Order: sequence, then structure tokens, then C-alpha cells
Amino acid sequence: MIKGSRKQMIVLRTEGNRYFDEAYFILRREIETTGGGGDILAEANRILEESAPRRIGRLKRARGAILGFFAGSAAGAVVCGLIIFLL
Repeated sequence: MIKGSRKQMIVLRTEGNRYFDEAYFILRREIETTGGGGDILAEANRILEESAPRRIGRLKRARGAILGFFAGSAAGAVVCGLIIFLL
């Protein structure tokens, strides 16, 4: 930190979160925190929830890969058929 500067910071210690033990939020100077800061804490919690990686199930990922493979194969077959038909 730079000498002589003063910043306000919120420290959130999470319980039960797989990805974060603690989160540090440094507030802008324009923000007034004299009113309890309930809105600021709610916003910090929202940011933590959004930044946690979402888990995609193995089956759902495999289903998407298989669907993509067959869609690509079908598109390739259509393009080859059009080329053969036009020649």
C-alpha cells in the first residue's frame, strides 16, 4: 500500500464455499459506508456467487460433445452431397 493513503476494505470470510476462504474488497473513496454497509455486503456476496465456477456434469458435457460430433458430421455430409450434385 502507498504511504499516506487510506482505503476502506471489506473482508468476507466464507463458510462452506469450495473456492474461497476469504475475499477482500477495496472500496472506492466516493462510497459512503457510514450507514451500516448492508448494500455493500450484499453486492460483495453477489460478486462471490457469480465468480464461483459452475460445475457441468460429466454426462451433460459428454452429451454436448456427442451432439456436436453428429451435427458436424451431418453438415459435412450435406456439403459433400451438394458438391457432388453440382459437379
